[in-house]
Amino acid sequence: SSILYAKQIQLALLPSDDVLKKYFAEYFVIYKPKDIVSGDFFWTSKVNDWVIFAVADCTGHGVPAAFMSILGISYLNEIVRKEEIVNVYMILNNLRSFIIDSLRQGTEYKDSKDGMDISICAYNINTGKCQYAGANLSLLLIRNNSFIPEMKQIKGDKMPVSIYYRMDSFTSHELQLRPGDQIYIFSDGYADQFGGPRGKKIKMKTFKNLVMQNSQYPMEVQKKNLTQYV
Repeated sequence: SSILYAKQIQLALLPSDDVLKKYFAEYFVIYKPKDIVSGDFFWTSKVNDWVIFAVADCTGHGVPAAFMSILGISYLNEIVRKEEIVNVYMILNNLRSFIIDSLRQGTEYKDSKDGMDISICAYNINTGKCQYAGANLSLLLIRNNSFIPEMKQIKGDKMPVSIYYRMDSFTSHELQLRPGDQIYIFSDGYADQFGGPRGKKIKMKTFKNLVMQNSQYPMEVQKKNLTQYV
């Protein structure tokens, strides 16, 4: 009963449909925790003309990962909503500092592997510009050029949001979005599932093909088709 109540608390911290509908004309979220509580989370906020949104995958599973997800959500709220930072690389740099300080991680990355992988975007509703930064996760952009869909994958930095042997500043990528463009950010949760007619592990290549094949449909149909595949 305690774990089930913890699930309700965690769900309450995630953006509601009412919030997502205010920020996005079309969207879908697939959120199916392996355990009762989850180490994956999604998050969004708005600062002036910028809509910031993220998907994260915390280390571990179950209760420890869920604790980490609550830390991640709290710190993103602090960095973006209170300090009004909208540059995505700065958000991740600050988030990493908060995680390292709060978990008292030492100078050696071997001391603690607790942290998270994350994709984060900041979209300007007036200019159509979109910033992206990632920690071990990537972004997919699908653009329809003359009705022929084209997929571009933008990879994040190969380092987590935690203490690590590489502690460079995170990289910010800037995109100029056009009408009809579709953006997908995700953890490795879907690609790690088994599905399809042969019941094999999906992996990233198949996942990208599925996203491309379904990109012509409305978002709700895309969600239904992707959910039914696994």
